[in-house]
Amino acid sequence: MIDILSVAQALLRESGYGTRLLPFGEGSLLSFEDESILGFCCVFPDAELILGEWQRTETALLHQYGGRFRVAREKAWNIYCVFLSDAAADSVLTREVAWVEENQERTRKIAACSVSTREAVQRALLPLLRLQYSPALQVEGITERLLQRIEAIAPNAAKVALKEDVAPIEVVRLLGDIQ
Repeated sequence: MIDILSVAQALLRESGYGTRLLPFGEGSLLSFEDESILGFCCVFPDAELILGEWQRTETALLHQYGGRFRVAREKAWNIYCVFLSDAAADSVLTREVAWVEENQERTRKIAACSVSTREAVQRALLPLLRLQYSPALQVEGITERLLQRIEAIAPNAAKVALKEDVAPIEVVRLLGDIQ
């Protein structure tokens, strides 16, 4: 079992957010903020409680921290409420929890259940996190990949494209002879 708030805090910090744990009700919640987004992350014991309590929780958050939103100017239009649970849920409950995100009144929402691993927390928070994929070309094989591409376009040019004794204009001519 993971501590969802701690994992969410680490992921959000890695994406450049300032984070802070705040008291809320009988527990705590995670607040986060960057240059353009404000938000709160709340953890519920199960999917049923997310469905039964998310609106009351959103209202309570807006009342409790509304003064801070008013001074946030443009960010006040970009407030997120994140509702998560690590308890397993069947497909029907999972779908119903996901529908919480369709409600665009007052705040933007992210809702997920069965969030019991770091990867699951990361998946749930994807709309807030930096892009996770960073393509990198391998240094090895660049020549072979280039020749394969040239061959796919102009097979005659591939035979001479990288030969030093062939004039570049000849390679251009062969590239123009696409079959």
